[in-house]
Amino acid sequence: ANRLKYPKVRKDSIKLWREAKQSHSDPVEAWKSIVSDPVKAQSYKQQRGMGGFVRSDRNEVNEIIAAANVFTAKNYGPDRITGFSPIPAMSMVSYAAGARYLSLIGGNCLSFYDWYCDLPPA
Repeated sequence: ANRLKYPKVRKDSIKLWREAKQSHSDPVEAWKSIVSDPVKAQSYKQQRGMGGFVRSDRNEVNEIIAAANVFTAKNYGPDRITGFSPIPAMSMVSYAAGARYLSLIGGNCLSFYDWYCDLPPA
């Protein structure tokens, strides 16, 4: 089947992450060293929309996600962590796990309903 069978990450982003992990034993500090450095942050942000994805593994990607979530919650508050589901009613099982996680950490959920404001006010 033509589907992704493993995580893919932009080459420049994963290179920055692996270099940061060598310098910092704490993943949150490693992530902080990337996003707090204007040159590093600009370098990976400029690559958005350009492709260049390379294969990674689930443990590495999960560590990046966890470090980014912890960093964001500590520095900007948990309400800055947002999950997006195109249409929650279409896939309740996949939506439920993410929604539960976001609820536990104080994040918020968005969907196309929020984006296009096509539901009446509660």
